[in-house]
Amino acid sequence: MIMNEQSIPVSVILPVYNGEEHLSECIESVLSQTFKDFEFIIVDDASTDNTAQILKEFAMKDKRINIVTHKVNQKQTVAANTACKYTKGKYIARMDADDIALPNRFLKQVTFLEENTQIGLLGSWVDIIDNNGTFLKIWRTHSTSNYLGWNLLFGASFAHSSVMMRRDCIEQVGFYQLHQAEDYDLWSRLSRITKVANLPEVLQQKRVWSGQLALRVVQNNRDCTLQIMQNNMQLLLNSISIDIELVKVIHAIINGNQPVLESALLTKTKMLINQLYNTYIIKTNLSIFEKKKVIVDIFQLLFKLSHFHIKTNFSMGIIEKLSLAFRFPKLFIYSLIHRKII
Repeated sequence: MIMNEQSIPVSVILPVYNGEEHLSECIESVLSQTFKDFEFIIVDDASTDNTAQILKEFAMKDKRINIVTHKVNQKQTVAANTACKYTKGKYIARMDADDIALPNRFLKQVTFLEENTQIGLLGSWVDIIDNNGTFLKIWRTHSTSNYLGWNLLFGASFAHSSVMMRRDCIEQVGFYQLHQAEDYDLWSRLSRITKVANLPEVLQQKRVWSGQLALRVVQNNRDCTLQIMQNNMQLLLNSISIDIELVKVIHAIINGNQPVLESALLTKTKMLINQLYNTYIIKTNLSIFEKKKVIVDIFQLLFKLSHFHIKTNFSMGIIEKLSLAFRFPKLFIYSLIHRKII
């Protein structure tokens, strides 16, 4: 690790509202990091439970903790920005009150960022756990910057509480801005000014449970996600406007939904998917490995889109499948043999 005495320490930010159930475990995971040179900015967004008392007790034990309290609840985006404005660190590490940082997370992220100065946003794989801390699955986020740029056309691609960012980069793009899907929006804006990456190892545990705030705002989050997808696609294509209905179809494909749609809309969606692929391939210097992954993604999207066609117009759907067989023969045969899309 190439840190020196003049280096500004890492700033850890934690916005919290009524987080008493898992807050202590979250804070302890930060204080137990093998990388010790950090400040810990915690913003209590006018909690009404025992959050304030828990924070007070921890702050008395560790001078690295700085508690900022909102008198009125201002929601997560404002609380996160409040925390960012108090930071002094070269790097900002994000935490959420439900989640747990594994002991070497900060050390490994700081080491990577010091050695790869072109990277301004760095996440990692995460373990998904339930309310009791029971392991559910691993979320293996994609790793390389160029492939992540492609993935950000279609979704967030980073586990929010796993990220570490260069402070100057997040300042340059104006911090968090949206009140829903604020992470996807921030990653998208950061990817336009800096390289981004995920470390291909588990450094964080992300909790999914019925009490967390994120599960209460699904519809608003979906609408914001669609708008961010639309904006990312328009920027790639230098297009004034992409029909949001086409974006909705792509979003439905990605999320495994199969609505019955008009054949003309499906045809336009196919054209958009191909246009995104052709433009990204031309504009981005992909490695052979990255290009193969993008090709697999395109096949998956078009293969699933052909299912939509079959429900709307059977003969058109069959034609679409045959065209895929000629365009992607190996992928098509694989999908038939294994009865799944890669």
